[in-house]
Amino acid sequence: MKKVFILFMILVLGTGIIAAQETEITLEPLNDTHFGLTTVVPSGWTSLGNGLLQRGATPEDVTLLGIQSAPFKIDALMDAVLPQLGLSEVPESVGTLETETLTWTLYKVDVSAGAQTVMVDLAVTEADNKSYLVLLQTSPEDYDALHEAVFLPVVEALEIVKPNVADLPYVVEELTFTNEDVTLAGTLTLPEGKGPFPAVVLVSGSGPQDRDETIGAMKPLGLVADELTRAGMAVLRYDDRGVGGSGGDIFATIEETTADAAAALDFLSKRPEINADELGILGHSEGGIVAAGLGATDPNIDFIIVMAGPGVTGKEVLQEQGRQILKAEGGSDEMIEAQTSAQPAIWEAIENDDREKFIELATQATLEVAQLLPEADRESLGDLETYAKTSAEQQAAGYFNPWFRSFLATDPAADWAQTTVPVLAVFGGKDVQVPAEQNAPAIEAALAEAGNEDVTIVTLPDANHLFQQAEIGSLSEYAQLDPVFTEDFVPTLVEWLQAHVTLPE
Repeated sequence: MKKVFILFMILVLGTGIIAAQETEITLEPLNDTHFGLTTVVPSGWTSLGNGLLQRGATPEDVTLLGIQSAPFKIDALMDAVLPQLGLSEVPESVGTLETETLTWTLYKVDVSAGAQTVMVDLAVTEADNKSYLVLLQTSPEDYDALHEAVFLPVVEALEIVKPNVADLPYVVEELTFTNEDVTLAGTLTLPEGKGPFPAVVLVSGSGPQDRDETIGAMKPLGLVADELTRAGMAVLRYDDRGVGGSGGDIFATIEETTADAAAALDFLSKRPEINADELGILGHSEGGIVAAGLGATDPNIDFIIVMAGPGVTGKEVLQEQGRQILKAEGGSDEMIEAQTSAQPAIWEAIENDDREKFIELATQATLEVAQLLPEADRESLGDLETYAKTSAEQQAAGYFNPWFRSFLATDPAADWAQTTVPVLAVFGGKDVQVPAEQNAPAIEAALAEAGNEDVTIVTLPDANHLFQQAEIGSLSEYAQLDPVFTEDFVPTLVEWLQAHVTLPE
C-alpha cells in the first residue's frame, strides 16, 4: 500500500522495488494552463491531477513526476517541500541548468520510506513572482535512465506561459495599494461600460495565497472574480503578504490580514468607477473570519458573502476539522479519538510558546495513531518512534508562528453578533475543513443575536471546501476533481447579488 504525503503536492512512496524499465520513453507536449507553463512529459504516464504524473508500470511502481508552480519565493517553496523529503534544511545543490529563459537550481535527494529508499531529482526556479518546480521520484534502479530520459528534458523544455487577457469581456488592471508600510499587489477587474459599478473585495483562506487562491489546479478566487465581473461586478483580489507581488511576512496574523482587507476596501471606495454605496467583501474560509471582523467594524461595507466561513472558535474548527479529515481519509474511530483527544493540550502548548511540550505531546499522539494503521502502512513508516518524533518536529515548524496563534485565539461569533449588513453564507455539504453542520448554525445564531434580518444560509450538498463537485470531500480528492465550481455555486452568488446590488439585466 502506498504512503501519500499531501502538502501543495503529493509524493507517493511505494513498498516494493521494481526492475529497471527497458521500454523506450516517448515525450509529448504538455500545456498546463492552471500552472501557467508548457513542457514535455512521458507519453502514457497517468495524470493524478495537481501537476502530477505516475508511471505505474506495476502496482508497486514508485516513479512519479511533478511539475508545478507556486505563488511565492523559492525560500517559501523549499520550506513546503523539505518536510516531505525528510529534510530540515536545504541540501547542497548539485548544479544549475540554463535554458533560454530560466536558470534552474538542481538537487538530488535520497528519501527513506521504511526499508525502501527512493531517489528524487528536484529543480526549482523563480520568475514573475512565482516559483516553478520539477520533481522526479523513482527507484535507485531506474534513476540514471529516467534522469536522462525524463527529468532533464522536462526541465529544459519548460517555458512560462502568461495568461492572455486581451479576449476577456472586461477590463483587467494590475495595481498596488498600501496598508501602512506594507504594499499589496492585486488585480482589479471592471465590467464593460462607464459605471460606477457595485464592487467586492475578495479575501483568501489560510496559508500564503496568491490573488487567485491557487490550490493545485483549482483557483477559487480567480474563478469568482471572472464570474462576478461577467455578471456586472467590479472585483478586487490581491496577493497575501509575502506572496506574489505583495510585501510583508507570510505569517501575518488575522488582525493584520483584516487590516489589509480594510485597506483594500478603502482603496476601492475612492475609485471613480466604483459605487461606494454598493461595496462588499467576499471571504473564503479564514477570509470569512476577516469578513466578520470587518462586518462588525467597517463602515465601508454594504454586504458580505462568505464561502465556507467559520462561525466558531479556531480551536473548535481545528478539532472538528481533524476529525472530519481523518474520517474522510479512511481513519478508524480509534485513530480519530487518539488524534482529537490530544489536540486541546497541543493547542495550549502552542499558546504558551512551549515547543518542547508540543513536540512531546504531538509525538505521542502521532505514535498512537501510527500504531493503529494496517500492518503494511506501519512498515512503510519505518521505526514508528522515529517517524512520530520527526513528524512532530515538522508540525512545530508550521505551528509556532504569529499567524497560527492568532487563529487559535479567534472567535468570529463575537463579530457576527455585531454584523447587521446583508449576509450570504455558502457552505459545502462535503466540506471537511469548515464543516457546514458545525459552522452554519453558529453564524446564523450570531447574526440573529445582532438583529440582522437579511441573512441567507445555503449549503450545497455535493460541494467540498473549494466548492468543487465532490464524492467524499477529502483533501486528497481535491487534485482528482475538475478545477471548476459545482453547477449551483455561481448562480447562488449571482442571484443573491441581483437582489442586493445594481447589476445589469
